[in-house]
Amino acid sequence: MSGHAGAPVVVGVDGSRAALDAARWAAGAAVRLGAPLLLAHTYPDEATFYNGTAMMIDAQFIQELREDGSAMLDAATAAAEQDHPGLVVERDVRSGTAASHLIELSRAARMVALGAQGAGAVTDYLLGSTVLRTVNNAHSPVAVVRGSLGVESPDSRPIVVGVDGSQVSETAVDEAFGLASSFGVGLTAVHAWSGEKQHGLAHASKYVDWSAYEEAVKAVVSESLAGVRDEYPDVPVEALSTQGAPADVLLRHAATAQLLVVGSHGRGKVMGALLGSVSQNLVHHAPCPVLVCRTRQ
Repeated sequence: MSGHAGAPVVVGVDGSRAALDAARWAAGAAVRLGAPLLLAHTYPDEATFYNGTAMMIDAQFIQELREDGSAMLDAATAAAEQDHPGLVVERDVRSGTAASHLIELSRAARMVALGAQGAGAVTDYLLGSTVLRTVNNAHSPVAVVRGSLGVESPDSRPIVVGVDGSQVSETAVDEAFGLASSFGVGLTAVHAWSGEKQHGLAHASKYVDWSAYEEAVKAVVSESLAGVRDEYPDVPVEALSTQGAPADVLLRHAATAQLLVVGSHGRGKVMGALLGSVSQNLVHHAPCPVLVCRTRQ
């Protein structure tokens, strides 16, 4: 499982409903992980307000932006502490862009969480472009909080992890096991494999031993879980190998999960494995929070 001892769970705050949901989810994760919660807010720097005639916004307005940001952090703190009294909540406020801020904080973070949608007062803080930039460049796992959160978060539903046999998939599996153990829930490992339609074999498919192929695919799942499974004997595991497009298969399982964990830019030993486009598809469409893992840089 990634992260350092005492590393915080970082959450981006921009005043939106989505950011408050992300703060609530991140607070629950921080409590289960025994980590502090770090609320991060970014306001535009002065250079943002230069126009074609080099006129700069009044310094008083910059101060108002800082005060607005402080109010946003107060609201996020209240939401986190309402669910989890006693949680250690820290703040990090700076000027610049949201993605750069979160990426920098991710260097020492247990994970970064942000809402799937956002609405900044002046610029687009936590909109899709910021989400994707953070997911693709962070040094820690990134949770994109989607769907409706229950009264209790984390809850008793399982964590689902996508498995494809790649190195980055192994990172996702390790992360998923650690979280399932900390959350006290089961883990569902899902591998999607391609059949004749996905391969486009047409009539040539009759020459393929699909039973042997399916057995080889199942072996990928077993091999991916073998070592880490022994490290977490407290985690009930269900391993599934399903024919179909990876994004479609994982989205179906995400419908009954509290968290979907995937690797980014993986390349599996079997065709049709998790690719960058799949993780982005899930970030946009999953009915639950999605944690995207990349090898720590």
